[in-house]
Amino acid sequence: MEEKRGLTIKDLLIRLILIIIFIFLLIWLFPMPDLKPLNNQIFADNIDRMKDVAKSYYTVERLPENINDSKKMTLKEMIDNKLILPLMDSNGKYCSEDDSYIEITKLENEYIIKVYLSCSDKQDYIIEHFGCYDICSDKCKMLETTSKSGYAKDITKKKTTIGKITTTKNNGKIYEYQFVKNECTEKFEKYVCPSGYYLAGDTCIKNGSQVVTKEATKKVSVVTSTDSKNAKAVTNSSTELVDASCRIDYVTSTQNATTKTTLYSAIATTKTQKITADKVYSYDVKGAVATTTTTNANYITGQNYDVITADQIISSYKWAYDYTLVSTDGSLAYVNDNEKMVYVESWSEPTCSTCATLKVYYKYYHYTKTAADYKYSCDAYPGYSLYDGNKCRKATTTSKTCPGGYKPNGDVCTKTSTSYSCSKYGSDYEYNSNNKTCVKTTISYKCPSGTEKTSDPKYCAKKVTTYSCPSGTTDAGNNTCKKIEYSCPSNTSTKTYTLNGTKCTVKSKVKVCSCPSGTVQTSDKLHCAKTNSSTTYTCSDYPGYTLNGTKCTKTINTEKITYVCDSGYTLNGTNCVKTVNTSDSKKAEKKYNTVCEQKYKWSTKTSISGWTYTGNKRQIN
Repeated sequence: MEEKRGLTIKDLLIRLILIIIFIFLLIWLFPMPDLKPLNNQIFADNIDRMKDVAKSYYTVERLPENINDSKKMTLKEMIDNKLILPLMDSNGKYCSEDDSYIEITKLENEYIIKVYLSCSDKQDYIIEHFGCYDICSDKCKMLETTSKSGYAKDITKKKTTIGKITTTKNNGKIYEYQFVKNECTEKFEKYVCPSGYYLAGDTCIKNGSQVVTKEATKKVSVVTSTDSKNAKAVTNSSTELVDASCRIDYVTSTQNATTKTTLYSAIATTKTQKITADKVYSYDVKGAVATTTTTNANYITGQNYDVITADQIISSYKWAYDYTLVSTDGSLAYVNDNEKMVYVESWSEPTCSTCATLKVYYKYYHYTKTAADYKYSCDAYPGYSLYDGNKCRKATTTSKTCPGGYKPNGDVCTKTSTSYSCSKYGSDYEYNSNNKTCVKTTISYKCPSGTEKTSDPKYCAKKVTTYSCPSGTTDAGNNTCKKIEYSCPSNTSTKTYTLNGTKCTVKSKVKVCSCPSGTVQTSDKLHCAKTNSSTTYTCSDYPGYTLNGTKCTKTINTEKITYVCDSGYTLNGTNCVKTVNTSDSKKAEKKYNTVCEQKYKWSTKTSISGWTYTGNKRQIN
């Protein structure tokens, strides 16, 4: 009997290749159907389900009332209210419950519904227009709409136009129409005074002053005075010479000593100095070994947003002080939506400075209402939600990007990096990133010129010679020393010299002469001059003056004019002036504020003189 053998690896490979060929033939003969139309149909069915919910939910009572008003409901709110079940897209994922919504908006003559659906495979919206018959039952009357021009319109079989109102006769129904007009009244605010006046109750007072001027009284008187001038002095003199009184004396002075410089050779001293040897570098360079690594990463999915600025809305108000009012009226306090007058205090004052009767004054503070705080809102932008405090944003499209350093490569992101290493050459080699090489550095030492090697190769020996001067000498340069000696001249019969350091003290023999008091020594120092003089005075330079000792005098008569003022006046040149107080008072001017308010009225008339139709009406039967 023949023995059975097991399957070999070759047999398995042949069978695997045949199976792969069979699968490719099936794919070629029976290609996969195009699923895109099916995916679009699933998305359209989901949008229709949301639209049907909107039409059934927004009955007459739930519709927006004013033109351009909107009402919105997210898919999450619809699911929470059991109006619809969660929606699933073609990928088997649930659509976004927060981003998907329905929104109904009232226009001039119709309503529009916007249905927005956001799923993982698609995001889109539809808009459907519909009128009254689309949303009302058979028993519901037609919706009334108001156009921008202010006309009220009813869809009826017969219409009659009166002014700007279109009235409708339908089964005997009676309507009232709303009218509005502004009524303005003048309301007393406060008393005011002209510039320079101050307010006292309802009176303006100005205190001032007035200058009164009149001529001063002129008085003339004769004044006798003596004019005095210095008389001219005339001197007569004569000179007499006499011999001076002389004696022998000694005078001491100083002069520079004579110098003598002597040069000597400096003393030489030689020493051995240790210095650092020069380093000599040698390099062995080899190419670094490169290693390439490829890394894969997944795409990053991002959400894009449309961002706009949110509307700023006043959230609270406060009372701000405006001004203070003083009045004799005690009933001015009031408060309304925009301002208020608050009573503070009252006091009594006499009606005049000499009156016994009193007048009561009332003090008020006036306040106006101003904004205290604000908030931000996105209600005016459908589909947008508040973000970052004062911005509105709405999700738009998604994007796919690669992480930093990675590039797209089909279904993944790829990054290729190359690293270099010197481990192949041993630990003595270091990597140089500038040129991607491996470098081995060897250091040797060399002694500079003029030096000798030592037992330590890092150091060298150098002989250094220094020079110094012996005591009593100084350095003269060029390895020499110098010594300076000082001397004075030889003594004479009239002069004696003494050496003091670098100076010579000179003692000289001189003849000294002097003159007695009252005389002046002549230029030869040997005689004395005595001057005899006498002085007389004369008024010859001043005709009409008389000599009086050393003065020349003359008597002069002159007229003196003076001005005088009465008591209370002050002299100012030839006038007399004084300042008197004045007072002026007048009735203060009343200041009024114009206060306007809107008043409303209902009437069956279609027009009222002085009133404006608001566009609103109501049935009264």
